[in-house]
Formats: sequence, C-alpha cells, structure tokens
Amino acid sequence: MGSGVALFDYDNDGLLDVYLVNGAPLENPTAPGTIPKKTQAAYWNRLYHQKKDGTFEDVTERAGVTGTGYGMGVAVGDYDNDGYEDLYVTQYGRNILYHNNGDGTFTDVTETAGVAGSGWSTSATWVDYDNDGKLDLIVARYMVWDFSDIWCGERQQGHRAYCHPDIFKPITFLLFHNEDGKHFREVSKQAGLTMPGKGLGIAIADYDHDGYPDIFVANDSMQEFLFHNKRNGTFEEVGLESEVAVDGDGRTYAGMGVDFADYNNDGWPDLIITDLGNEKYASYTNSRDGTFSYASYANGLAGITLLHSGWGVRFLDYDNDGWKDLLIAQGH
Repeated sequence: MGSGVALFDYDNDGLLDVYLVNGAPLENPTAPGTIPKKTQAAYWNRLYHQKKDGTFEDVTERAGVTGTGYGMGVAVGDYDNDGYEDLYVTQYGRNILYHNNGDGTFTDVTETAGVAGSGWSTSATWVDYDNDGKLDLIVARYMVWDFSDIWCGERQQGHRAYCHPDIFKPITFLLFHNEDGKHFREVSKQAGLTMPGKGLGIAIADYDHDGYPDIFVANDSMQEFLFHNKRNGTFEEVGLESEVAVDGDGRTYAGMGVDFADYNNDGWPDLIITDLGNEKYASYTNSRDGTFSYASYANGLAGITLLHSGWGVRFLDYDNDGWKDLLIAQGH
C-alpha cells in the first residue's frame, strides 16, 4: 500500500515544500508482533525544501523528520497556534507528532502530546471539531491485523495469497482532543466514534451548514461512515440516513481516497470516493437537506472509472475556469 505526501510551507518563506512518507524493510516471513523499523537511510521519509530558484534540496536529516517505522499517511496543521505548521505521521504501530520549532527543524513530541496511537493507522486529519480555536486530531485505522500467517482460503500449496479485507476485524478510529496546545486527550468513546471500520481516507466538511465540521471516513469493503457533528462535542454516524454508506446500486465498495468539495458550484460540499476496479468511483452531490444523491452515473464517472483502481483523490480547479476538476492517484 502506497504512502502519503504533504505539500506545506514548513519554514514560512512563501514557497511550498514537499514531505514524502516512506515504508520500512520487511523480512519474509515477518514474525508476528513485529513493528517494522527504518533501519537504513533508504527508508527514511523525505522533506524537500523548495529554494527560490524552483529547485529542491533534501533537508530530511537536518530537519529531524526521518520517521521511525512503516509510514502510511501525513497530516499538516499548526496545532499549537505558533504560526508554524506541524506534522503528524501515521504508521503501523506508533504514530509520530513532529512539532515545528520555527528554525527549520522539528522535534518528536509524540509521547508528551499523547498521540502515539496504536495498531495500523492509515490517514489522519487536523480539525477543530468543537470550535474552541485549537486543532484536534482524528486518525483512521485500517483493521485488526498483525504479521501472523493466517489462511486466506488459498488452497494451492506454496502460493502467496493476500487476504481480502473481509477476513479481518474492523477497528475503531482515534479522536484526540487538543487540551492546551501541547497535550491531547483521546476522546473517541466519549465523542461517539465507537463504530469500528476499515478506514483508509478521511475528509472534513460542514456538509449541512450548521457551523460545525463533520467527518467522512472511506472504509474498505464495508459501509462508508459519515459522522455528523452534534455541536456538543459528540458525533452521530449517519451514513445510511444521508445515503452515502453504499453506492447507487446499494453495494458496498473498497473505499480508499475521499475528498469534499463543491464541484457543482451550488455552495454545498459534495463527495468523491475512489475504490477498486470494477466498482466505479462513487460521487455524491449534496441535496442540501442533510442527504446526498449518488451522481456517478449522471456525471459520467461511473463509465470512465469502472476499470480503474484509485487511491488518493483531490478536487482542484487546475485551469482556473471556476469548475472543480479531479486529480486521482491510480493503482492499476
């Protein structure tokens, strides 16, 4: 599974820099209980600083953001409101919070902040879900999984098989509340994020215009989740009621990448979710009444994406014509 990338101006020089998340070496077989580590520089995450001439320089080691384990995703946000953007890196095992020191370097403050997490974390997003002026953190986890050699149903001797996600149990997501700009408290249960899923992507938007951000989680091979913000520090999962839990044919799909944006320019955020080949990417227009309408047939995405496997996705107006276009990272 590929890893994440962040574009952000870490040194506030007005130029976007690039942070690439990388994996870690795996032995074959890998013993159950193993937490992969980056044993060589070849596996480091990479921070590329953009210079004024438009070229980039690798400043990873100097900045102190090499990573520690098998990286998956990255989220950028100024969680302590000091004017410099910080990094949260998801991994298999322990995640990392890098505090931006404002001098071109970062410090791993994961343990002090209390946001290490556990399990197989995939995506993360900073969001001030309670509108208190401090960024909180939501982390999607994929499934209950380790390196145990389990049977996936493959009967051919000696054949390497990759188990379908249905073989594994889902796992709950993590919500960390920002207490004071330095410390976080894990509040998933109190906030109502108790439904286990198989999360790969997260998107944030105030889809019903009530002034509070809501959370969409793209799940793999099960119903998609839409967590509606109840404006009291808690959420309610409303995917089925809002008609975004399944596709237009009533089927679940392998949700992977997801993005919110107002692509039809009616002032309300719409949805796009990528998935595997032969499933059709799922797009939904906002009906402006708390529900969505499946739109992949009407807007043509069903036909042109049927044979594609999509991962990361982003709405953007690349030609400045006032209409949102789609950039999608493809698998095969």
